[in-house]
Amino acid sequence: MQYGYTTIEELLEDETFINYCQGNNEKDTRYWKDYISQSPWNKSLVEEAVNRYHLLFSVLSNADLEEQVNKLKGKIESSESATVISISRSPSRGKSLLLKYAAAAVVIIAIASWFFYRLDNKVVPPAEKPGYVSNPGEKKIFQFPDGTQVTMNAGSDITLAANFGQKTREVYLQGEAFFDVQHNKDVPFIVHTSDMDIRAVGTAFNVRSYNGDKHTETVLVRGLVEVTLTKDNNKKLLLHPDEKISWGSGDLAGRPAAGYTTVKTITGDEHIIKPVKKMDDGSIREVAWVENNLVIDDEPFEEIAPQLSRWYGVSIEFKSDAVKNYHFTATFKKEKIEQVLDILKSSKPFNYHKDGPQSITIY
Repeated sequence: MQYGYTTIEELLEDETFINYCQGNNEKDTRYWKDYISQSPWNKSLVEEAVNRYHLLFSVLSNADLEEQVNKLKGKIESSESATVISISRSPSRGKSLLLKYAAAAVVIIAIASWFFYRLDNKVVPPAEKPGYVSNPGEKKIFQFPDGTQVTMNAGSDITLAANFGQKTREVYLQGEAFFDVQHNKDVPFIVHTSDMDIRAVGTAFNVRSYNGDKHTETVLVRGLVEVTLTKDNNKKLLLHPDEKISWGSGDLAGRPAAGYTTVKTITGDEHIIKPVKKMDDGSIREVAWVENNLVIDDEPFEEIAPQLSRWYGVSIEFKSDAVKNYHFTATFKKEKIEQVLDILKSSKPFNYHKDGPQSITIY
């Protein structure tokens, strides 16, 4: 077993690692699983390299990749200064010359500054642009190629993996979406977010994972899902109908009530499995948005504001810390933003004014 990998580019030079990323060679897959278990300090490097592989290579057809790499190969061989990675490691391990030069291309081209920003700050989909986008104030309903029905909340984006529907059906979510998954026991459906992965075969569930929110949440309506907490040593949990799991950075500490199961993680964060909340008509509060209901349940104004911003496509700024901490419980359906704020201010002392058609200040 070799432990000399120090960079992503070295991993991308290795043909067995590429086979591991593609999942098409049992021997190489077993080798890299053993490598990770016997070299845990390199686990994060391997995971990042896997993400980089899918982002860089899966979006290109083999023909397109080979054409571009052959062009680059000529440039590299004609200029010694262009060779920016070492390829002098032991010949005992198989390597793909094509991928070796493609790895060099990664460094030479440098991709673009925004590209690496996304690698470091959010879940990395295997494509440069989301396949489905909903703007603030907009909700979308559509169907994936496999027949899965999707309702996407405002301010969200979803990207399908390049190999969607082959061995797995993997999607990458930023925001909130409700998935009614088309059953296929041989092709699991997996939703990736910044904090957790949700794996299902045929089921219905809601996922909320907005950038800037304090926690990521999955709510199961029907079936069974396996949730992997990617930032908690890939801890796996099973979610049953009418249960939800929240994972955040201590913001839920000290708040579990009867029926909650709280597990403290080694990092000091918490994840909580608890029953969903039912409304008077028996529907689940956490997915009420699918039916165009904005439900607020004893939430601080500071956490309500981002929901209102996405729901109505406005920006909200607070001028009072005291007002931020006001708690509200209410349900809205078709009210305008001004009506919502007027209703809220009837129960708590605050004021607001519009600075423009899409800007509101609360004080």
